[in-house]
Amino acid sequence: MLAQKFDYPETEQQLRDIQDKMYDISRKYKESASRPSFKGLMEIIKSDAVIISAIHNIKSNKGSQTPGIDNETMQHNILNMEYTEVIMRVKELLTQYKPIQIKRTCIPKPGKKEMRQLGIPTIIDRIVQECIRIVIEPIFEAQFYKHSYGFRPMRGTDMALETAVKYVALSNQYWFIEGDIKKFFDTVNHRILLKRLWHMGIRDKRLLMIIKEMLKAGIMEQTSVNELGLVQGGILSPLLANVYLDIFDQWIVKQWTNKKTRYPYKDEYVARKVLKRDSNLQPMVLVRYCDDWVILTDTKQNAEKLKVRVSHFLKEKLKLDLSLEKTVITNVKKKCIKFLGFEFKVVKGKSRTGFVVRTMPDRNKVRQKVDKILEEIKKLKTVTQKEQLIHKINIVNSKIRGIINYYIGCTWVNVILGKLSRKLQWAGHKLLNRVGGKWVKANETNNLQSIHQDYTVQIPAIEYKGVKVGLTSLEFCRWNMTLTKNQKETPYSSEGRNLNFERTKKKPLKVRADELLNLEYSELIGNYLTDKKYNFEYFMNRAYAFNRDKGKCRVCRTHITSNVHIHHINPNIGITKVNKVLNLATMHDCCHQLIHSNNDYSNLESITWNKITGFREKLNGNN
Repeated sequence: MLAQKFDYPETEQQLRDIQDKMYDISRKYKESASRPSFKGLMEIIKSDAVIISAIHNIKSNKGSQTPGIDNETMQHNILNMEYTEVIMRVKELLTQYKPIQIKRTCIPKPGKKEMRQLGIPTIIDRIVQECIRIVIEPIFEAQFYKHSYGFRPMRGTDMALETAVKYVALSNQYWFIEGDIKKFFDTVNHRILLKRLWHMGIRDKRLLMIIKEMLKAGIMEQTSVNELGLVQGGILSPLLANVYLDIFDQWIVKQWTNKKTRYPYKDEYVARKVLKRDSNLQPMVLVRYCDDWVILTDTKQNAEKLKVRVSHFLKEKLKLDLSLEKTVITNVKKKCIKFLGFEFKVVKGKSRTGFVVRTMPDRNKVRQKVDKILEEIKKLKTVTQKEQLIHKINIVNSKIRGIINYYIGCTWVNVILGKLSRKLQWAGHKLLNRVGGKWVKANETNNLQSIHQDYTVQIPAIEYKGVKVGLTSLEFCRWNMTLTKNQKETPYSSEGRNLNFERTKKKPLKVRADELLNLEYSELIGNYLTDKKYNFEYFMNRAYAFNRDKGKCRVCRTHITSNVHIHHINPNIGITKVNKVLNLATMHDCCHQLIHSNNDYSNLESITWNKITGFREKLNGNN
């Protein structure tokens, strides 16, 4: 087998080209029923382009301000160092890698008395892990099972749910095995994992030794060497978990999904129907989201046999224990299953079979989420400043919309969330009433306009400088059908990126502008940055600027999904002109900081640096 090597990437574009080539090579090997072989990976991982990309990715994550055992953070340490000092520090660590011990913290599992143990590596170790992830992820993405959805780019829980729904609807198979692996992350066998990495194409022994050292990193005040498991909280852990469980995936698909039929049917569901008719094989379809999974089959007898076989396979091949008590068998025509925070049941309805699939939020879990928001609203009675209260209300709004967006693919999302909306609305009314708040029709408020404009229901609202800010409602939601995952959609091919853009474009820029900009504006108010230029015109024109820029940063030219800022190109041209759309520019917060900094960033791509210097000149009045 020919080992693949690549040139040292000098720019982010060259890095993307290498990732695309890695993905394409792996994909072609998989299609030929063989495995790739990649060497020379450490040279790519240690390149400036990868290190800069890794730091940029981590910096945009809120966790970058959480220190490890050495108390270093991204903002206060890494970003305050000289460029060459940071690059050399990462390269030296990759040359002689010795991980620092991991800080451990415990958080409660939602709805359970148990605690989840999270590991917090140092910020420099997180950078190293991200460098490795950037380079090896494309290799694995091309080989992973198509119905594995957890912690993979351009995939999510909604797609996992939709896959299960589609298989039930088209196959008329109603028996589910709901899997539960005992303490999966704590019991991953390092030897088996490293062997799988080699099998899937990682043939650079230097890289494998670094990953081995990462796996064995000690845990502060617990152990100096970690002999088993993956650290929950490590950047590389989700990818390695998928590599490990890919062994399980491939064992399942070989027995049914990938079995050949006499005639090569284009429609997978037709092929499986023919295979069932012409063979004695057990039908089985696996849908997995990391260590949460379900297997769909046709009879209770087959489900019981499969449960035993799966238990034996996990124990013998992966050294994992299946919880026989928590791994239950369910007929979804008689009882709902719970998967990834959703409930799933087949009920009588208008269809060819006389049955339809009903999905809804897991009522226990969503109730717990709503109760947490309710507690946050009640705590706001201690906020005395109106400016701070508005910012806090917008934070609550973002959490309410977060619940809605997570469950929007459920057919009964409006039914379940509608029942829970009243308690939040009355708590919000009680809170805002003490500072002059009133019940206002949703379509008369100025925040979340793309949502509120469709509703005349009254919501509690507060007025500030002519702007009405309302506490949004859980009932402002409608079922939005999830599109079936297009397996060609991936960040590692031009076709895959275009497909993703076409899919995500369904959420209008106006909606994204609402969700991103309300928090940005209220944060300005909350920090008392309320000089004349942050007036109602600014509030209104930010969305126009965001739409004009097509949701892209004017500096780095990439789409903005969080941390958006609207920059005043020339803040000194007078109040009548300063907030015109022509004087506003959409930016990531980090790019915005580069403009207002006096530091030299000429090491960046020339186009980016020219953009920064151009905005600096206009900022200083040199138009």
